[in-house]
Formats: sequence, structure tokens, C-alpha cells
Amino acid sequence: MRATRILSVWHWLNVLRSERRSSISAWFGSFAFFCLLFFCATSQATTPFTVTDASGTQVVFVTPPQRIISLAPNLTELAYAAGMGSHMVAVTAYSDYPQQAKQLPQVGDAFRLDWERLVALKPDLVLAWGSGLSSRDRATFEKLKLKVLVLEPRRLDDIPKAMRLLGRVVGNETVADAAAHAFVQQLDTLHRQYAGRTQVRAYFQIAAAPLLTVNDAHIISDVMRLCGAQNVFAGVPLLTPAISNEALVKENPQVMLAVAATHEQEEETKRIWRGLPLIAARQGRVAFIPPDLISRSTPRILLGAKRICEQIESARH
Repeated sequence: MRATRILSVWHWLNVLRSERRSSISAWFGSFAFFCLLFFCATSQATTPFTVTDASGTQVVFVTPPQRIISLAPNLTELAYAAGMGSHMVAVTAYSDYPQQAKQLPQVGDAFRLDWERLVALKPDLVLAWGSGLSSRDRATFEKLKLKVLVLEPRRLDDIPKAMRLLGRVVGNETVADAAAHAFVQQLDTLHRQYAGRTQVRAYFQIAAAPLLTVNDAHIISDVMRLCGAQNVFAGVPLLTPAISNEALVKENPQVMLAVAATHEQEEETKRIWRGLPLIAARQGRVAFIPPDLISRSTPRILLGAKRICEQIESARH
């Protein structure tokens, strides 16, 4: 009887030892599995990647930036459209769209940056507009060891590319790709609607005193082309040249377009045009576009493009 009890106790001890070994093995197996998952996730998050910006500079990112400052209103719009909104910590003056951007601190304007405030915000990425970034500013960014990404969409096709680039930088490709796709679809719709129409000679004015227009390299000229219009000052060397009244009269455009933020600005421009021997102005073949809808290289430019296309179509008839 005693021998039987001893054998029974020995049997249960072996069972307990076996279960304990199995439990320990299972625990170590689970631990190793979770460690592998953590290692893979960490490796993926910290894998460096490089993008090339509009200036041709290669910008290296070890991790997606978390604190971003925009130095131009159109870049602010692009950043929000690409899903960067939650990472924005500051903007420059006139960054008024979307509404959330108006609540952010400002670090200067197109002419002067508040370097002290900018540095205090500790950005890990600064978005800069190529034409607005002076060599002096770039040197200061390099001295301060601040990472800068230069963007400058010059064509309508550049806008979705910029959004996709920003989406990749911040690790939010899904939102950026969706916004870019929606833009391309709307652009294609306008292109199909006005492709093959009779060319209309058009003038676009961005300022009245002095008269300022755009050449073929400006994105506004790309919009005019989309609508089937020929920019009468496309061949001028400067991007935004000042022209004389005589030059405008000589070109005698079939339709006249201008930016205007208020009714007063519209009336002042009409007054100037009516003082010149321009048939389009006297016959009312004119249209005014809010500056934010045509001067900014953002998705909203298609709203301005639609208005321009409608006016040019009216001039055809």
C-alpha cells in the first residue's frame, strides 16, 4: 500500500513538472513572438527614407516629422489636404484656410520670418515655397540645423504630386492619395469638357497698379490652357511681368480676367480697362476671380479654373 502511494505521488509530481515545462515553454514562445512583432514594427517605423524636393535637394527622414511649420499659405493648404493637419504647429501670415490654420501661431510673413519664435517651436520639418525662400533664409536654416522641404507646384499636375509627397513624408499616404485622386478626377473632367474648343486669346491681370500679368511658366497660364485659352503674354521672360497700357492695347485680347478680392477692386479694374480702347472691356467680356482660388497652387484652384473656363466659353459665343 505504501509503495502504491509513493508511485502515485511520483506520478503526479512528474505530471506537474511536465505541465510546468509546457507552461514555461508556452510563455517563452509567446514572449519571443511579441518581441519579434515589436522588433518588426520598430524597424519599419525607423527605416530612413529619402525624398527629393522641388529644389532638387534630397531630404532624409529617419522618422516621420511630428512638428511642422509652413512658410506660405498655399503650403498650409496642401499640408492639411495631405493629412498633415494634426502635426502643424505654426504658419505664416495669411494662412487662413482651412479654418484650423487660423488658430495656429504665426512666425512671420512672406518678407520676414520671426526666427526666435520659429526656433522656440522646435519644428522637425519646415515647408518652404521655392520662390519665397531666399539664399539667406536657406543659409540660416542650415546654420540652425532645421530640416526644410521645398515645394513649388508650377503646373496643375504638380499639385497631386505635392500632396502625395507630403503624405509619404508624414506617413499618411491613405489620406494624401485620396485627396490627390479626387483632384485628378476633377481636373480630368474639366479637360474633357473643354478639350478641342476654339482657342480664345485671353489676358490675366494679377495687379492693377502697375499692370501685372503672368507668363507661360505661371500656374495661372496652365489654367488658361486647360480652358482652351491662349495667354497673350505667355512669351514674356519674367514670371509676373509689369506691362504698359500700350502693350495691352496692342494685344487686344478677346477676354479679360483679373483677381479681385472685393467689389471695389472689381470696379476699379473695370474703370481702368474702360479707359483703354479694348473691345473685350467695352463689350463686357471680363471676369474676376477671388485671389485665393487662382493664385494658390492648392486643390481649390480648380474652383477658380471652373469660373475661368465658363467665362472663356461665354466669349467663344
